[in-house]
Amino acid sequence: MSFFQKFKLRLKLKKSYRDVFCPFFDELKHDLMELKLLDKNIPDDVSNIYKEIKLVNSKKYKEAVKEYELFDKLVEEHNYEVEEIKDVYQLFDKDDVIKNINNYDKVEIDAIFETSTKIKKYKKYDKIYDDFIKDAYYLHDNYEMISLQKKVYDELSKLWKQIDDFSEYIDFYKKTYLRIFYIKLHGRVKEWRKLYYPFQIYNDFDGYIEKHNDDFIEKNKSNPLFDNVNGKSLDNDQRKVVLTEEGSTLVVAGAGCGKTLTICGKVEYLLKEKKIKPNDILLLSYSNKSAKDLEGKIKGISNLITVGTFHKIGLEILKEVKQQNFEIENQYKEIIESFFRVEMQKNPEVMNMILNYYALYISSDEDADKKYKNEGEMFEELKRSNFTTLRDLTHRPDEFETLKKERVKSYQELAIANFYFINGIEYEYERAYEYNVTDANKRPYLPDFYLPKYGIYHEHYGIDKNGNANQFGEEAGKKYVENMKLKRHIHQNNNTICIETYSYEANDDTLFDKLKKELISRGVEFHPLGGQDIYNALESIYHGHNFKSFINVVLGFLSLYKSMYKDEKGFDFINKRIETTFKKHRNKNRAFMFVNIVKVVYKYYMNYLRLRNKIDFDDMILQARDNIENSNNFKYKYVIVDEFQDISLSRARFLKSIIQKGNSKLLCVGDDWQAIYRFSGCDLDIFLNFEKYFGEYKQRFITTTHRNSQELQDIAQSFIMKNQEQISKRLVSKKHLIKPLIITYFSKEKSQAFLTVLEEISKFKERANVLLLGRNRFDFDSIAVENRIYKYKKSKDDPLEVVIVTDYPNMKLSFTTVHSSKGLEEEFVIIINGDNDYLGFPNRIENDIVLNLVLSSESRYPFAEERRLFYVAITRTKTWSYILSDSNMPSIFVKEVEKYCRIIHTDDIEKKEKVICCPDCKSGTLIFYEKYNNYYCSNRPYCRYSIKSSEIVDTKLRCAMCGEFMVRRKGKNGDFYGCRRYPYCKNTLPIIMKKNG
Repeated sequence: MSFFQKFKLRLKLKKSYRDVFCPFFDELKHDLMELKLLDKNIPDDVSNIYKEIKLVNSKKYKEAVKEYELFDKLVEEHNYEVEEIKDVYQLFDKDDVIKNINNYDKVEIDAIFETSTKIKKYKKYDKIYDDFIKDAYYLHDNYEMISLQKKVYDELSKLWKQIDDFSEYIDFYKKTYLRIFYIKLHGRVKEWRKLYYPFQIYNDFDGYIEKHNDDFIEKNKSNPLFDNVNGKSLDNDQRKVVLTEEGSTLVVAGAGCGKTLTICGKVEYLLKEKKIKPNDILLLSYSNKSAKDLEGKIKGISNLITVGTFHKIGLEILKEVKQQNFEIENQYKEIIESFFRVEMQKNPEVMNMILNYYALYISSDEDADKKYKNEGEMFEELKRSNFTTLRDLTHRPDEFETLKKERVKSYQELAIANFYFINGIEYEYERAYEYNVTDANKRPYLPDFYLPKYGIYHEHYGIDKNGNANQFGEEAGKKYVENMKLKRHIHQNNNTICIETYSYEANDDTLFDKLKKELISRGVEFHPLGGQDIYNALESIYHGHNFKSFINVVLGFLSLYKSMYKDEKGFDFINKRIETTFKKHRNKNRAFMFVNIVKVVYKYYMNYLRLRNKIDFDDMILQARDNIENSNNFKYKYVIVDEFQDISLSRARFLKSIIQKGNSKLLCVGDDWQAIYRFSGCDLDIFLNFEKYFGEYKQRFITTTHRNSQELQDIAQSFIMKNQEQISKRLVSKKHLIKPLIITYFSKEKSQAFLTVLEEISKFKERANVLLLGRNRFDFDSIAVENRIYKYKKSKDDPLEVVIVTDYPNMKLSFTTVHSSKGLEEEFVIIINGDNDYLGFPNRIENDIVLNLVLSSESRYPFAEERRLFYVAITRTKTWSYILSDSNMPSIFVKEVEKYCRIIHTDDIEKKEKVICCPDCKSGTLIFYEKYNNYYCSNRPYCRYSIKSSEIVDTKLRCAMCGEFMVRRKGKNGDFYGCRRYPYCKNTLPIIMKKNG
């Protein structure tokens, strides 16, 4: 080939290389930077150029030749990578990978991550790969955490599956075992900020266990065993209780809801279905009576079950461990009463302390801050207080004097009167002032106290440090202060001596120190009662109902104390508690004095036991608790406690030691609404705050009452749940009665009201069974009529006394106190004491706030225990409950339920035309006493108004000036009407005005 030909060829090749070959491979390089598949075919023109430049064998085309020869490999590798990326992309699902992370090892996750890095090499790729790259990086960075969470998640799933697979109730112990794993697993979940799995479905461990147990109960409650327990079929609530197998279960039951039947059902279930041996079950109850009742019913199921009181089991433990017999003192109440009856006279210092307490502090001032619209309203409230002075208690008035007993108008006046008495200072209460003057109400002026030997008057004013009478509303308070100023002027104008004391001084407990200094400065001589005089005074008040209630408070305090403390060191803690518990100085000092008395009684009692080498029930429980670990017996799988609301702190601790010894399951059955034995050491806080004493537990309810009507329960529940400190529940009944609670009001003879009720009952059923209930044992005296209504004791061990009413020989009547009626039921019930008296219902002495010092938790609701006692009383009936109530002073409880009740007025007191309002106190009504031919105010003795029947004219004309009755008088100009308060009020009216009127 000539040079020219070669040159021409090169020119052609060069042009083709630039125009065809280079652009092709430039485009190839660009395509290799994109994430897409490339065509493997090379165009013919490019292929031809390649053949030509290869023949030239020029260094200039070596790279192009090499590039051409690598084309297939580059495209193949590129396409392989693109296909690989697409395959990974198409198969990849982040959520699926996370869900099934156990199927992916670290190498596979790294491969996915590497694929994502390959994509990023390409300068150009579809945006659909952005999420893939992000997810691949995410998985790569979080693989270990995801794997760990999946492992935990799977473990939780297995745990839930394990729960599902249980065929029995999951009790506390199984639950605790499972919870250990749950907490270990779920505790890690709480540490993770980001969760990859739906752990929320496993958040409620307790709820899932509960659902399992609910399903178990629902599946098994139709067990035929429950259709016949001691001849009765268990209701739905009772079956749920029986099937519940918690470590600790508290069953809250209502009155008449079948608590004992439920316990029997539980025992039968344990024996027959759970195959528990009889000696592995322990049944405990509060009293011998309830334990015997429970034992009798359990015998129908098995006579091998251990049934007893806490005391019985405690004694058995001590006998085994100590290998000796114990002398048990069971006359606790009698011993304490003998201290006040006999022993205290041997110690003049103690006698003086008790007399001073009774004289100055027996009445609590819990109502001292109450406000009244006027004096009359205050008198109505005072009627229940029974502020009878020591002087009145220590002499024997004649029959007429009993009608005008010296009852003062406040606990402060009572304390002042008693202060004079115990210091041998003669006084007269509300003796008419020596001059004819009237108070602001145009009444004769009656100073509070008068010392006849010294001619000294003493007024005690109910004012605070600012001079305000806060016990009354604004208008009455101003009038009280004005009257106080008027009295001061009276003494000033007549030059009579009047000592003044004030309410705020009583609250600060400075009153008696001030009064003593004032009296001494005026020459008054003090002659304090000596040893024999003190004894005589105490002897007179010992038999009184007030003092008996005081002894009951001491008994209750000591029982609670012994339940809480082992020795007298506990009094040091109590004295410290007094400092923080009571704000008023009087209440604080009162508490200190009371505790000092109790401490003396406690020492006497404990010494009494020591000298006779005896222990009492509380000591037995305490010692048994300390010694149970040394016993080889007393291991139980199940411990069932009846009447749990009556448990004391010492019994609770003892119970806990029994449970711990046998690793027992605990079932407690009771009703906090019926907790009425605080006086014997029972502490309701243990029931209300069960978990604090026994740990985690399950609460169940039995709410179907088989005793009362629904209407009675509606009234009772509304009444009892005014105290929000108690457990709320609603009882239901299939029985229905119209107005099942009946209040029988009377104004004179309670015995006649009682007979009226029996007459009505006899119309329902001539041979009716009737249970009479008294708040106090002496309440029966108020209806007793010699040879007509009386009672006698049938058996020493039976709390019921037979009642004979000669007018109704076919009726079966019995009497007991409300406390002793617990657990009883009868066709008809009559509650004798529905009065608002100091020893009425509620009993205000036995409700003493000092008892809070020895309770685990202080109740802030007023009369909480008395309210529960009233609930027990009205729910003893199978039909109707009757309450006898003095219409002049009805119980606050009676007034509270009155709107739901049927009312019987035995004296026609509902007829307003027969009511004569008292002109003095304005709120009382005049009651005629035929024996004296006089009308007396219903607020007597606080309102001392009286009038002869002959002085009340038919029209009952009243004085326009003072409200007193106008009486017919003779004058120089003939007859006229003059105010009965003449000469204090000189208002007159001519007879003609009366006739025309």
